Amino acid sequence: MVQFYKKNDGRAKQEKEAFEKVGSELKDMIRVGALDCDEFWKICDAEKVTAFPTYRVYPPFPAPTMDFQGDALDGQKLKQMATKWIGNKAIEINLANHDTFTKEKEGTPKILLFTDKEKGFPLLIKALSEHFEKTLDFGLIRSSETALTKKYKVKTFPALLILKGKDTKPIFYEGTDFSYSEVFRFINVYSETFIFPGDAEVKQT
Repeated sequence: MVQFYKKNDGRAKQEKEAFEKVGSELKDMIRVGALDCDEFWKICDAEKVTAFPTYRVYPPFPAPTMDFQGDALDGQKLKQMATKWIGNKAIEINLANHDTFTKEKEGTPKILLFTDKEKGFPLLIKALSEHFEKTLDFGLIRSSETALTKKYKVKTFPALLILKGKDTKPIFYEGTDFSYSEVFRFINVYSETFIFPGDAEVKQT
């Protein structure tokens, strides 16, 4: 996701903080940057950017680029535009499929995220499950699954734990920061291959 701007553009200055907030929320999930079209006009010309600021999302190939439309930046809508391309490899776990999920592929660590959300999958688990698709399995347990929350002694939400095997105790994430980058660092230790997350901080070029 890129912000194309010009230094003398008043709107870009007004929306700088809002754009940086989006970039901070999406840190390490996607790459976020800003390009000065006064200095790097050739790039902006090649990208056919004519309005400033322009907020452009570059989805995975072969999907076409998408520009945010609006007279003022809506950070939430821009975030939704960028994250709609993040897939989901996690499955919802209930009492009926819990044993199957935890016992199959015994050599693969299982990540369980407990949530009080009644529907949908949090962006956190979607992004993590896609990134670690080949090395970890992800499951989502809702607070309404009281038998499972009691089994794992989960009383507050969100909560996240790792199951390394049937004979080992769950390893709980004890942090209070459930940002992608912090949870990534925690579970990355248990992935077969140590992976460094991409640098997605907002940077002005």
